[in-house]
Amino acid sequence: LGILSGLPKSGKSVLVASIPGCVLLELERGGADRVDGWVQEIPDLATLRIAMQAAVDDPAVKAIVIDSIDVFNDWSEAEVCTQFGLESMSERREGVNGFEVWKALRARYEGLISYLKKSGKLAILIAHSRHPKIDSDGKVVIPAGINIPGKLGSYLAAEADFIGNVYKTQVGTSTVHYLSFRGGPLGTYGSRIPELEDKLIALPRTNQWSAVEAI
Repeated sequence: LGILSGLPKSGKSVLVASIPGCVLLELERGGADRVDGWVQEIPDLATLRIAMQAAVDDPAVKAIVIDSIDVFNDWSEAEVCTQFGLESMSERREGVNGFEVWKALRARYEGLISYLKKSGKLAILIAHSRHPKIDSDGKVVIPAGINIPGKLGSYLAAEADFIGNVYKTQVGTSTVHYLSFRGGPLGTYGSRIPELEDKLIALPRTNQWSAVEAI
């Protein structure tokens, strides 16, 4: 299981779409309009569950990408709120146990991760990135990483085999895209896969995943 994060338009979808045999389950409406590859627009959680099962059962599918986990979180929160009769996750209502509400949300994450890990496919979650928060003494209060709040973000990070940061920068007159597994003291990026540990990969303009496979 992998996680790729980055700012909007940093090239995350283009990168994963170049994975051989990849199906991109696009949860963000119009988010992959300009992406070449096997893309399926997903409008809600029910459709996502059906699409995931179809992808797992299809031998032609070698990789499953969910873009993005941020939208999965929003949909899951809405589903949990409906289940408990709440307007939002932060609402407190008499007769509703707040711990049970958050437990129900976490259960949806656990179900997703467990299903993907058991699928036998390469599974990647796309996430929006979060900048590090540093206090007045220069101490890192919140490290850079995936923009999922609280313990759910920590849970995802713990379950992932790698977390990469996709970004672009100007080099001369050209824009160069990179995939970094260098976390350092400010971030949670990194890899348990030795070949990717601490790597910074310059991505070609086409067939970008080939640069990852070449490591």
